[in-house]
Amino acid sequence: MTNSKTVDVAFSSFYGEQLDAQVRRAYLMLSDNEAANDVVHEAMIAVYRRWDTIDQPAAYLNRSVLNGCRDVGRRRNSSSRLLARIARNDVAQPASDSLADLLSRLPYHHRAAIVLRFYSDFSTREIAEALDCAPGSVGPWIERGLLAMKKAL
Repeated sequence: MTNSKTVDVAFSSFYGEQLDAQVRRAYLMLSDNEAANDVVHEAMIAVYRRWDTIDQPAAYLNRSVLNGCRDVGRRRNSSSRLLARIARNDVAQPASDSLADLLSRLPYHHRAAIVLRFYSDFSTREIAEALDCAPGSVGPWIERGLLAMKKAL
């Protein structure tokens, strides 16, 4: 078992190195700064709790943040569908040209693959590992996502 002071120092360094990039990545996935911070901090807590048992904390954090973003997106979609049924109001939302708004319109895997490739500079293999999918799925997700973004513009 590792000394708790050693864990605190190592984790503090890791936290400082990872925080900003992870929050920016989560923001691009969610289009919501508060939700992005919540997801990243929950993931950081999970990493801290398992610090002694994790071989690759950065990979674990990446996966945790992506899963957290997916969960938030699912909750939002469920809430949106419920509210639409209740309100019966099909008024279209005004289009926005911001990157986060464009990304928010994409399916989760397309959005995640694009953010990981172009923001985090992940390779196809790294994206596939982070999304727990076959490497052959990554390219089509990126292509379809970029095409949808281009059409929206």
